[in-house]
Amino acid sequence: GGSLSNKYNDGGDVTKARLNLFPGYMERYKGSMVQEACNEYAAIAKKYGMTASELAIAFCQSRWFVTSTIIGATSLEQLKHNIGAFEKEVPEEALEE
Repeated sequence: GGSLSNKYNDGGDVTKARLNLFPGYMERYKGSMVQEACNEYAAIAKKYGMTASELAIAFCQSRWFVTSTIIGATSLEQLKHNIGAFEKEVPEEALEE
């Protein structure tokens, strides 16, 4: 829904984001600690030179038991960014955090 891309916290235009395009989408996450967890996750990703989305995709890609990684994009730019994340590797230190 865009939580890992930090689009809801960076002050950007979110009028075309899923949470606004589809009323009720991910409603259950809005009142929970999801945003706090995403912010902490983003800080770990930044420490290792990645965005939270890149770290998430790279993590899924690195698991031997994951046969496919599902990505979602609402723009061509985001799709290109997500596809590029498959070239990233997750440092062991990041996994420990």
